Amino acid sequence: MEPSTSSNVTDSDFVEIQLDVHEVVPPPHMSTIQRVKTKFKETFFPDDPMRQFKGQPCNRKLILGAQYFFPILQWLPNYNFKLLKADLISGLTIASLAIPQVCH
Repeated sequence: MEPSTSSNVTDSDFVEIQLDVHEVVPPPHMSTIQRVKTKFKETFFPDDPMRQFKGQPCNRKLILGAQYFFPILQWLPNYNFKLLKADLISGLTIASLAIPQVCH
């Protein structure tokens, strides 16, 4: 079969694309103190760590707080010690690359 040399394109061959236009609403006015507080929170706590504490009993809050500051407490109970050798090798590899770069 030979390719066609003439083009028989009709209006029904085209697809109409409709773009949705959304209105952009400016943010509400904030005082300088509110803006500083918001920027501080976004910079230092982007994941809002206090969200996980809401509605929890006191003993659970203590556990969650310790896990937030010491992440090893969260993953160590489920750690597979068969991976320890691979983790040590990867840690030594990263250390051997990072330490010489600090000196220069």
